[in-house]
Amino acid sequence: MKHTNHFLPLLLAGALTLSVTACTAAAPKESAVAAPADPEAAYESFLNAVSPDYAYDIAYELTTNPDFFNSELGGRTAGSDAEHAAADYLVQTMEEIGLSDVEKVAADCDRWQFNGASFTVDGVSYPVYSYATASTPAEGITAEVVYVGKGTMWDYEGLDVTGKIVLIDIDQRNDWWITYPMLEAQHQGAAAILAANVGGFSQIADDALNCQDICGPTAIPTLSIGLSDSQEIQEKLAAGPVTATLVVDNEVNVGEGTTYNIMGRIPGKSSDHQILVGGHYDVHFKGFQDDNCAVGLVLAMAKAMIDSGYQPENDLVFCLHGAEEWGSSYTQYDWTVGAWEMINRVHPDWVGKTLAFLNFELPAYEFDTYTSSYSAPEMYAMLDYFVNEYPYSPEPEGCFEDGVLTEGYQTYTYSDDFSYYAAGVPSTVNGFLLQKDMETVFPFYEEIYHSQYDTPETYNEAVMNFNIRYYGALAMYIDQTPALYLDFTAQYDRILASLDEELLTRVGVDMDAYHTALESLKQTAQAMSEDICSVNEAYAEARNAQDTAKMEELWNRGRELTTQNLTAFAYAQKHLLGLMYERPIVPHEAPQENITLCENIISCLEEGQVATAVDEYAWTVNNVLEWYAMYFSPEVIAIQDDMLWGESNADNLYWGTGKSFAKADVDQATRSLYTRYEEEGGDFSQEIAVYQKAVEAQSEILLQLAQQEIDSINELTQLLA
Repeated sequence: MKHTNHFLPLLLAGALTLSVTACTAAAPKESAVAAPADPEAAYESFLNAVSPDYAYDIAYELTTNPDFFNSELGGRTAGSDAEHAAADYLVQTMEEIGLSDVEKVAADCDRWQFNGASFTVDGVSYPVYSYATASTPAEGITAEVVYVGKGTMWDYEGLDVTGKIVLIDIDQRNDWWITYPMLEAQHQGAAAILAANVGGFSQIADDALNCQDICGPTAIPTLSIGLSDSQEIQEKLAAGPVTATLVVDNEVNVGEGTTYNIMGRIPGKSSDHQILVGGHYDVHFKGFQDDNCAVGLVLAMAKAMIDSGYQPENDLVFCLHGAEEWGSSYTQYDWTVGAWEMINRVHPDWVGKTLAFLNFELPAYEFDTYTSSYSAPEMYAMLDYFVNEYPYSPEPEGCFEDGVLTEGYQTYTYSDDFSYYAAGVPSTVNGFLLQKDMETVFPFYEEIYHSQYDTPETYNEAVMNFNIRYYGALAMYIDQTPALYLDFTAQYDRILASLDEELLTRVGVDMDAYHTALESLKQTAQAMSEDICSVNEAYAEARNAQDTAKMEELWNRGRELTTQNLTAFAYAQKHLLGLMYERPIVPHEAPQENITLCENIISCLEEGQVATAVDEYAWTVNNVLEWYAMYFSPEVIAIQDDMLWGESNADNLYWGTGKSFAKADVDQATRSLYTRYEEEGGDFSQEIAVYQKAVEAQSEILLQLAQQEIDSINELTQLLA
């Protein structure tokens, strides 16, 4: 899709005749309940009712009230007392706003409550913050401290850390997640591990602490310590042995937690469909941007809708999810648990009913000179139209000087919307994480994210104000449009771009059949989009002509198309959305990528270029999981693999359920190449044999997946026909 930045001016004065262009904005059908005079009047009333101050006040209360935290440093985590207290506050606030049917909906989680910790050396206490890991005995652990570099298996050579407290440096963006050095320390016999951020996260200050989801078992006590404090302790170690006392009051109760999703609604003229607006209210530290500001935004939008007198066509449901930052032990997919439980176990009926889920993360921070919406690919055309053609799409004022980008950005796995998207609900989230290249994170994440520096000082009122207005207008646009504008040509584009024609042909895929299926999908999807636009355009014309009979006819036709599209959308995500660990892919891309990498490694080894094989290819196999195999013990990697692929853990995968890839079994060769990195003229036949075997196994998987995709594409086409 062409990159566009232009905006039509808002027409908020005088009469407006809606233009008959592609998917022109439609207005609500007439009913016994009086509808707004026109979309302009509805939007202007909403605009006048928006209060960013109200959003700020909610966020500030959730950030500063000690009742909503478990420790002095903060923390409102899955199933904790603080999360439950915040849930009660949110229920009360929703009722005060005037939302209907306010509920505190229970969902299962593992309970985590960090009550506090201390780390004392020579009478000096250093601040520390715990991950969702084991506690110490009440009296703590008194043991020798050992510095072990980055905490890899190689760093432990010649060291005995049995019963000791290990201190490491970590860069969780460029090296590895805390899971791996934690498990390595446990494997080596350590009693506890403390990690200082030398890069990746919490770079704003040397005393910044950090916390992430653990993606692992409870293991041993694992804590974050400030970089300057770590360096001070290392200086002490240079002078001789250091003994410390670590006390950690941390409750991680597997299978014993309850989180709450707080929801209320503005009833529509019909409850056949709904629009969902949400964010999460659990936090690390005190979490002003992540995600208290999102809670404030959701409630401010709901209040503005009610105060403006907006009468929606469909139910508007406002839902604040718990257990987003973490919610389960011993899984690689331990975040967005509250949202996953909501759409998969509490309200699976929302699939096919929900027109869109508008999710929010860190919505009061100006990440760059532009903003965007991440979404399901089928929503790209809708968002492009909304920004660049719909008359009531707000322009940023006082922020995002380059506007809203609409090139199309697929939602990633790092927020609640992915759980809904994977389950079959069209979903968006404000552009909060990745820059427009969809690879580089915004500087906020390396500096402030998940640290004690996420405070009200980061607030940008203009950004909050824009996001309430922009996404409120988007919700109203979707609500007032007869036919939900999903464009499945984006699936065609996505799948076509994923194909390695030569490799697929070589493993036996009938590419003629694949392309025939794709072209049929494209043609049918285009026809469906044209039908949607035609209905919506005709509805706008009928509204302008005040032809209520025609409006009712077109609304009913639009609802039929919407039902058809939502069924097709859910099918597409079930059969054509896969994961390489946490990266969204077309399912065949996993074996296709692994085969290509393994064949490149074989070519390098046949030419004796082991360093090239390692540096360019070997570590990237299995979506870079082989990187960890180079640095951590086989026993650690076995736990990683069991969490992802173990049969006994298959019910603990949440949004990764049924979407994970088949691992290429090359760990042994990966470690061997790493140890032989500088070798010249060696015999690499054993390693080559491992990679060749992996190529054969992955080729069978690739053929099977591609054949399944052909069938799925054909079925998707039938659903759209």
